[in-house]
Amino acid sequence: MKHAHPSKRLHAAALISTLMLIAACSKEPAVPPPTTPLVEQRAADTTPATNEFHGSFAPGGIAATYRAIFSDGKIQSLEETRTATSQTGTYEFLGARLMKYRGTALGSNDIIELQLDEQGKVLTARAGDREASIEEITAIRDRAQALRSHAVARYDVQGHDPTQH
Repeated sequence: MKHAHPSKRLHAAALISTLMLIAACSKEPAVPPPTTPLVEQRAADTTPATNEFHGSFAPGGIAATYRAIFSDGKIQSLEETRTATSQTGTYEFLGARLMKYRGTALGSNDIIELQLDEQGKVLTARAGDREASIEEITAIRDRAQALRSHAVARYDVQGHDPTQH
């Protein structure tokens, strides 16, 4: 009885090993992939929760409707439309502090641009093509505070359910 040459036996063994390796690699994994994500979406999501809140109020006898934007429970901005004149104004806040106002003056049709720093110092105060007066700046600040306080109080009382607003 003749035996195969050793090099042929080696070649046959290598061929069988290669075929077994290919077959093993092409099979589906024995363990199914996890059905739950490795990281919860809430933990991975770092964007702040933003809510929109609508209300109406008449500080100083000037009725208005407003839309306030809250982020993580803090007011960011408030857009008002004065009911009798349809004049508008946008207030931007940092916490309780007014940082910026752009809109119509309370006593005229001038467009007011007001910008303040974090300590409340006026950086920009324009009324059309002139400097805004102290009276105009004070009126805008007072109105901003009244509207902000109203929006925050209603937002806190009614919660964050948009169907209640």
